[in-house]
Parts: sequence; C-alpha cells; structure tokens
Amino acid sequence: MSPLVKNFIEQGIKLMQINEYLRSELVRAGFAGVELQRTPLGVRITLKTSRPGLVIGKGGKRIQEITDVLQERFDLEMPQIEVEEVAEPDLDAQIMAERLAYSLDRGRHYRRAGYYILRKVMDAGARGVEIIVSGKVTSQRARVQIFRAGTMSKSGQTAQEGVDKGVAQCIQKSGVLGIIVKIMRADVKMGDDVKIKEDLLVKAQVAEEAKLAKTRADYVIEEEGVLSEDERKLLDEVDEEDTSEISLSSDKEDDHKESDKE
Repeated sequence: MSPLVKNFIEQGIKLMQINEYLRSELVRAGFAGVELQRTPLGVRITLKTSRPGLVIGKGGKRIQEITDVLQERFDLEMPQIEVEEVAEPDLDAQIMAERLAYSLDRGRHYRRAGYYILRKVMDAGARGVEIIVSGKVTSQRARVQIFRAGTMSKSGQTAQEGVDKGVAQCIQKSGVLGIIVKIMRADVKMGDDVKIKEDLLVKAQVAEEAKLAKTRADYVIEEEGVLSEDERKLLDEVDEEDTSEISLSSDKEDDHKESDKE
C-alpha cells in the first residue's frame, strides 16, 4: 500500500471517529454533521446543529470541553470550532434521523415514531420523504420497515443533488437498529416540471387585446362610412315608380336587336 493511499484511509477513519464522537455528545442538540477544513492557523471545524445554545454552553464551557477532547484524543492541531445553525431542521435528513433514533432509544414504538417523523417532514414543505428502519424491530428476526410519503427520486441527477440523506443507529437490547432518512426538497427541479413565464404571458395578452381593439375600431369606422342618416332618409323618400329601367346591355347589342327586327 502506497503512503498516499494509507494517509487517505487514515484521514477517512479519523473523520468518521470525530463524527461519531460529536454525534454521541450532541445528540440532544440536533447534530446535523461536521465539516473539517485545514488552514494555516490549524483545523477549522464547522458543527451544524439546530440548537447552537446547547453546543456552546454557559459561557462557552461546553464548546471548550469539545475543543480540548478533539485536540487530545484525535491529535488535531489548534482546532477552531464554529457552530452553524440549521435554518430548517425539519428538512434536514441527518437531524430527523437522529430524532428518530433518540425516540426509539427511549422506548417509543417504531411505527408511531416513524409516522411522526414522516408527518413532521411533510408538514415542513418537503416534496417527498422515505424512512427505512432495519434490524430486530419487534422480534428476534431482523426485517426492514419502510415509511414513504410524497415523491422520491431514485436515480439520475435529481436523486444525487436534490435528495438529502441521513444515517443514524439505535442500540437496543435486541441489537442495533439502522435508520436511513431521505428527504426530497420542494425546490428541486424535476425533468417533467412545467413552468409558465408570467411576464411573457402578460405581454402576449396585452398585444392580443390591442389587436382586437384596433380591429373593432376599424370595423365601426367602415360601418359608419357606408351611409349617413340623411342619405338613408333620401332613399326612403324616393318613389320606386319614378325610377326608370336602366339597361345594362351595350350599344352594339342594341344595334343587333334593331337589325333583326328589320
């Protein structure tokens, strides 16, 4: 194994251990994940949580304890912890997975807990949600229980970019329960979505109404220009007997008729 591959594996294992430690310590604070970034001054650690007050503690005591543990146990150089609050915790898959694991750990029935999380996510405005609970749920035989609601994309770019995934574990007497929560946000653009451009529609309607109004105005002008009221009165006064018969035939036809008579 090359040194580069070995270093890559060690960094991945360390990140997993840090994630597990923070998850166990901040289970009640709505832990949603951690991001590590190396800087010239040390390691910047960003904690995502729904309750930053529990992470920081009174006078920053709690955050200082976590900093000391990360520096001593995981050999991080000058860790700088930043706490980031999750704007919508009900739409964060990791937070909801941790909530479900916490409910199951306290002895709540898995169906009631699963449907509660399902309704919570859908009421927050998600397009779809899928919850998977696997393990020895009610008996000594392991099985998988799935809760679904709404629309969930399974493959393609939409599934990769628009579906948030959270994983948690719950340790019980019968064994370990694995929990997977997938949330599809409402702002995800689907391939078959139809969006009407309101501004172009309004412009087209205004143009059609202008054409229709112009056509009506031209029609009214032509109708009024055919005969005036005085001309109609004169035509009504003219007696039909006074009008003489007008021949439409030409002079040549009249000459032929006279020669035939002779």
